[in-house]
Amino acid sequence: MDIAFVGLGMMGKPMAVNLLKAGHNLTVVNRSQGKVREMAEMGASPGASPADAARGAEVVGLCLMGDAVVEPVLCGDNGVLAGAQPGTIVLDHSTVHPEFARRMEEVCAARGVTYLDAPVSGTGEVAWGGRLTVMVGGDAAAFERVRPALDAVSANARLMGAVGSGNMAKLVNNMVKDINQLGVLETFVLAAKKGMDCGLLFHVMRNGASLSRQLERILPKILDRSFEQTSYVSTNVKDQEFMEWMIGLTGLDLPLRNAARDSWLYAAEQGLASADPPEAIKALEWVAGVEVAGEVLPRDAEVTPPDGAYEALDTATAALYEVGVFEGFALTARLGMDARAMLDVLRTASGASAQLDRTGPKLIDGTTGDEDRSVDAYAACFGPLLEEARREGLRMPLYEAAAALWRGASEQGLGSGPASAAYALYT
Repeated sequence: MDIAFVGLGMMGKPMAVNLLKAGHNLTVVNRSQGKVREMAEMGASPGASPADAARGAEVVGLCLMGDAVVEPVLCGDNGVLAGAQPGTIVLDHSTVHPEFARRMEEVCAARGVTYLDAPVSGTGEVAWGGRLTVMVGGDAAAFERVRPALDAVSANARLMGAVGSGNMAKLVNNMVKDINQLGVLETFVLAAKKGMDCGLLFHVMRNGASLSRQLERILPKILDRSFEQTSYVSTNVKDQEFMEWMIGLTGLDLPLRNAARDSWLYAAEQGLASADPPEAIKALEWVAGVEVAGEVLPRDAEVTPPDGAYEALDTATAALYEVGVFEGFALTARLGMDARAMLDVLRTASGASAQLDRTGPKLIDGTTGDEDRSVDAYAACFGPLLEEARREGLRMPLYEAAAALWRGASEQGLGSGPASAAYALYT
């Protein structure tokens, strides 16, 4: 395909490289010309402007930093629409407000151009390996036409509905991801305060109930204290504004999501706005007076934890993830979105976890079945951990919110039932 691609940042550059590797004819545009020259050496054509790159392109990909950047690149005097011909498809991989995406659809349609919002999930090796998850909103026929481009950069590209639904799905995923990531940060700061071996705890958790994409992605960086920049805390703060709008459409109260929002804001207030998100653990470490560090053990290492404290933290983290799954699917249902499509993208995106795989299908099908833990068991697991955390003055807002949910479910008479029965509190 003849593809123009605008934006060669942390996500855009690996996507552009993979489009080239797949054999597409690629013209690239970027504010920094150094990256354009690098891509030219690999076989891409430099574009003088978005308008210049769009001339003759079947597809124009955008990977930019939000609404304020996308609009002039798309609609400005030298923007994409100044050069695009009728029939061109704009594939916008930027994370933007869903209402902004719908407005861009209207602007493009007036010029005979089709707009798809197609935000992505995945960073680092996932992006460079062409294994991103792409959540697309827009016309089904246009989605099929751009499949060759999507296949070059992703392992899972899913049509979620009309324009705007791609970004709504991305926001749901980010909400679940934030809960998982910040829950993991709280777990490991508590473990360090308790004097536990954090490398061993990581080994227990990645082989236990609390396995998740976030655990696997961020813990090696934290244990090694190597915070390579893949995103920014400030970007997560920005996403919260979009989430507020989306959640406001439903009237839902989502306590864990609220705790995650407050945690990102707290990290930014502590001077970490420009930090990589896993580095937000420092805001918790400073309060606790500890540093989380350790050795990553081989995945198949045969080691036995010295006591039950490791299993207790594994269980509590899994219970926290489960509440995140509840909130993600409650929001999906209230927005009228396709729950099976959401499960499909979450499983390969940054919100993935063992709890999602176990609980998601039950929530969709309305079944419970046999489960390892009851509501009461999850409610009980938080008590001793939070008592110790409070005694030490630790910040544990996600633990507190998850514990309150499980206590509330027990008080509603669901205590002896399987954990997934607590989803009734959201429905």
